Parts: sequence; C-alpha cells; structure tokens
Amino acid sequence: MLNLQTIYKPTTLAEALRLAREPDTALMAGGVALISEKRRDVRAAIDLSALALAFIETRANDLVIGATTTLAEIVDSDLARGVADGVLVQAAQQSHASVLRNQASAAGTIIAEPGEIFAVALLALDARLTLAALKDSRVENSDLSLADFFAQRAMRLPHSIVTAITIPASARSRRAQIETVARTPRDRAIVAVGAALEMERGVVRAAALALGGVAETAWRAQDAEREILNQALTEEIIQRAALAAANGLNPRGDFRGSAEYRIEMARVLTARALRGLRA
Repeated sequence: MLNLQTIYKPTTLAEALRLAREPDTALMAGGVALISEKRRDVRAAIDLSALALAFIETRANDLVIGATTTLAEIVDSDLARGVADGVLVQAAQQSHASVLRNQASAAGTIIAEPGEIFAVALLALDARLTLAALKDSRVENSDLSLADFFAQRAMRLPHSIVTAITIPASARSRRAQIETVARTPRDRAIVAVGAALEMERGVVRAAALALGGVAETAWRAQDAEREILNQALTEEIIQRAALAAANGLNPRGDFRGSAEYRIEMARVLTARALRGLRA
C-alpha cells in the first residue's frame, strides 16, 4: 500500500522544483511507476499535469515531445508515426498495455524503465532531454543526450525535472528497426535492439545501435556501430557487428533470462535488425 498523505499540483516549474526538495516527496506525471512500486517512503507526490508539458510538435525540424505526454498520445500521433519508420510509436505501443499507455508519460517511462524498449528506441534516435533546475530561485534549463542523462541520472534527478524529449532532425529520416525477444508476444521484452541507420547507395553513413535488457539502462553498442560505419551491410559485416554488440556487456540474469542468454540474444537481435534494414 502507498503511504501518500499529500498531493501537490504546482502551476509553475519553480514551484514544482521547490517542492521536489522536500523529503519523502516524489514527482508524478501518470503515476504508473509510483503505484506499481508501492513506495512506502513517499508521503507527498507532486502532480505535474498543470505545467503544460504534454505536447508533440516540431521545432526547426526536430521532433519535441513534452515530458508528461502519454504513451497513448505518442502512439496516436502522426508526427511520431513519421519518425524513423515508426519505431518510436512501435516502442511506445510495446511498453505497456493500452490501459497503462493512457497513464504512463514519456519522461516517466524513461526514468522508471531506463533499460526497456522505449528508452532503447529513443537512444537509437539520438534523443536529447531538456531538464529544468533551480539556481538562485530561478529556473534554468539544460540540454543533454539521453546517454549522458543515464550516466548522470543519480546526480541529476533529485534536483531536476525533465521537461522535454527531442529527437533531432538528423535522426527523424533514418531507416530504423526494433527487434525483441520475449516469453510470449504479450510479454515485456527480455532483450531489445534498436538500429537506426542513414544509408547512401547501400553504404552506412551514420549508425546508432541501442540495446535493452542487458544493463541497468539502455546501452549504445558503439563497437558494433564502428563495424558497420562506412560499410555495406554484407553478411560478413553484419556478423562482425553482432559479435561486437556484446562487447562490454555484463547483464544480470533473472527468472526471465540468464546473463548468458541476454548476451547471446543481443548478438542475434543485432544481426536480425541489420538484416532487416539491409532488405
């Protein structure tokens, strides 16, 4: 059972950030993570719904998604559907069942599920986050890549609020594919691989390969990216990239899949995604 005693509904970011400094307080957009985790240490929640952070729009050809935009709104968005062969919509759709998609927010999903398929898709699309923080009672915004956010999240989150997710114009037009393995078609992915490539006459000119289910957060397989950059996707190159995708992985095994299984699936799904893009 939850131990909530107070729910605040601030109307400004400054107010929300001040409240976030209070002990035993948690931010809440859709509340999915807060309810599912049943955290007894949270006595007050900060409802972000009055901060006008639910939107999907283009800015200078970048796609910008407000932090409290629900996964259902992303699934229904023509703008989101047009990004990189629709992988963002696919990832949002596979993150939760339809009922929870109406509650789960974009930023909340990244924070609560940093190693799952939605984070994988965003990482493969070179997503960037806008964070708001208080400095001398003033709200200051900073911009950083999703990969950097994952590396710094323990330091950033207690003092910052994610306000927007940006997918750069350069990634919106890439060819992309997501491959997953799960116990059943309705289950959450055990391992997920997202590949987003810029191709020119069959040669890879830009590449992003992101893995989920193999680390605490989504992981960029940079060794595998280097194997395919400026190369045609021959079977030999694909196999080399698949082997390189497992470099540096040290996943935790659980009842859904052992560490060895997750590493092997990272290789298998990387090859499958690259073959799909070659086709």
